[in-house]
Amino acid sequence: MEVGAKRYGFREWLAQFGGVLWPRSRAAAKPSGVTAFDLQNETNSLLLDEARYGCMGQIETQIERVGRAVADGEIRVLGTPEEKGVVEQLSLNLLRLGLLDELLALFDRAVFPVPEEVVSFLRYCRQQYDVCKARGEAIRRQHPDSDLFIMGCIVWGEEYIANFLRYNVRSMLSAGNLPALKRQGSVIFSIVTDRAGELRMRQDPLFSEMSAIGQVEFTVIPDEVMAILRSGHLARNFYILYGMLDHCSIYLAQAAHAHLFMIPVDAIVADGSLSNMANCRRYGFECCGGGNIVAETETFLPALDARFGSEGPISISTADLASLAVEHAHHYFRSQILAVENTDFGKHPRELFWPVEGGVEIHSVFIHPLFTSASALQRYVRRHFANIDYGMIPRMFTHSHTIKVIEDAREAYVNNFTAANRLYETTGRPFLADDFMLSHDKYSYSVQRSLFKRAQKLPCRLNGWTAFRSVDEDVREIDTLLRAYQAAPKGNE
Repeated sequence: MEVGAKRYGFREWLAQFGGVLWPRSRAAAKPSGVTAFDLQNETNSLLLDEARYGCMGQIETQIERVGRAVADGEIRVLGTPEEKGVVEQLSLNLLRLGLLDELLALFDRAVFPVPEEVVSFLRYCRQQYDVCKARGEAIRRQHPDSDLFIMGCIVWGEEYIANFLRYNVRSMLSAGNLPALKRQGSVIFSIVTDRAGELRMRQDPLFSEMSAIGQVEFTVIPDEVMAILRSGHLARNFYILYGMLDHCSIYLAQAAHAHLFMIPVDAIVADGSLSNMANCRRYGFECCGGGNIVAETETFLPALDARFGSEGPISISTADLASLAVEHAHHYFRSQILAVENTDFGKHPRELFWPVEGGVEIHSVFIHPLFTSASALQRYVRRHFANIDYGMIPRMFTHSHTIKVIEDAREAYVNNFTAANRLYETTGRPFLADDFMLSHDKYSYSVQRSLFKRAQKLPCRLNGWTAFRSVDEDVREIDTLLRAYQAAPKGNE
């Protein structure tokens, strides 16, 4: 058989041209493009690898590759009911990986149906980050040679604003807090709220005292965006959205080359804490934080009123503040104390409490960055938009040498309070190291796991709790488990 100038045998001819005559005999072509399931699996894997091996180096290249696939790559839509949930999880993963712009590009492409309120919220945040960056640069121009301290907070709604002003701000106005901090540099308040919240705060008598301490910068959330957050922690993915708003103050501080305090608004600050945390930077530390005894709002705040009244600074020592919190302890603290009386331990503990002579010893995996230096903030480039408590520190630090856990809480202490009906899951049994590891074996970052062995001694009058375990033995056992996971070869989980 001859075709053109080339001679073929039958089998050669069949191999060369048979597909033209019998096209159905060829294998079906593999569908092109990745699916939401593919991207979810890959981002899940990246988050696990990042937690195990760290947030810098080779993984950055892999994250960039996924970002390009999301923003520009071919994506295949399956249209199944399961796909909707996968798209939501993929969106959260992308925020955790710092791929906000890529996620918004995916929404622009309208590949998947996404709730409009979610898109609106993310777009609002993205626009505000640019606004906050410009404001931060302007603030630095106003203070070219000064240390700057930005106090970042998020607050809205009459109850939270009242608690913020009546308790949180008043405790920060004690002599060793904002007045002492002001002697180290200029203070700027970065307050994220809604329009009604801004007006309410400007009209309060305490606003003039805040303005006398430092400049007040409001980031105002539009009512249509605020509607998504109205139900507080009951709103779907509330803490993800809250983490997005936290970054308004972060962008402001980064652009201003300022140090950043992120003091929860539902908290009391022991006298001297702000100035002492700021002083940590003089000793080579770039971040500072620690655990606390969460108190019940309904009884804790009236006890503060009885002691300090409704006006003037709340000046309270660490020991007195922690002791008062123990007297009005929230379920969260009670569920995480290793004592004979606790037979229903917390299911997702971020810190553990041991009764010891003179108070409580705390060991934490996750610490909230109460104070972060300007130098550390400049390294926070790939942001963990979803949750600063969990993901901010690992994006700034490859090791924990310059992270200060407040070992002696008399130096600095911040005590949270929350509503009694805000309950957390428990195990239904006393403490087990294996239960603790379920929360931390895969999803805590290596730099966070290395913090666990550091003890935080919290002086307080602790009554009604009976120690039944050795702190040193428990800490060694848990630290060994945390390190064993960190050291395991990839693929041997």
